[in-house]
Amino acid sequence: MMEQKMNSMFSKDEAEVRDTFKMISYLLQYPDKRWMQWRELVEEVEDFENPSIKNPLASFLEAIGDISLDDLEQDYVDLFDFNPACSLSLSYLKTGENRERGQILVELKTLYKEYGFEMTDEELSDYLPVVLEFASVAPLRISRNLLGSLREPIEKLKNELETLKSPYLFLITGCLSGMELLEKIILGRRE
Repeated sequence: MMEQKMNSMFSKDEAEVRDTFKMISYLLQYPDKRWMQWRELVEEVEDFENPSIKNPLASFLEAIGDISLDDLEQDYVDLFDFNPACSLSLSYLKTGENRERGQILVELKTLYKEYGFEMTDEELSDYLPVVLEFASVAPLRISRNLLGSLREPIEKLKNELETLKSPYLFLITGCLSGMELLEKIILGRRE
């Protein structure tokens, strides 16, 4: 009976962590007019149960709620495209522009392909929204290993966003909370 209860708890947590990665992947992409359906996004976030995930996502949506799409787009470009310290290309934050970065990109693309994840040619394999989208559908251990290997650049991004007082900090905080929940799920399955 206790084992049955634990398994159902983990399946709910697993769904939540997958939904978290998918939602953050979406919100970390270039803003588009669908974001203007803000109320629907807020309702989706209200369905999350874990406060360490729900609260940062809700805070992000609250912070952007009154900002026009034009301003959101400009802020996004200024932050992620023109500030190398806030790059969403995680291998760049990890290694800069060198050969090691190229190897990371190839390894990620190979990993995605191995698990049937089709990428478009629009983004590089280390682009955080792509990484999170893959993590939302990949086997849990693969997601955990991938995100664990990229924790350092994700933490760097978090620190820079914190310094800049950017609302995107909330998304990275939610991402890190999702990574912690993923770790707990996997550790719970070992016991």
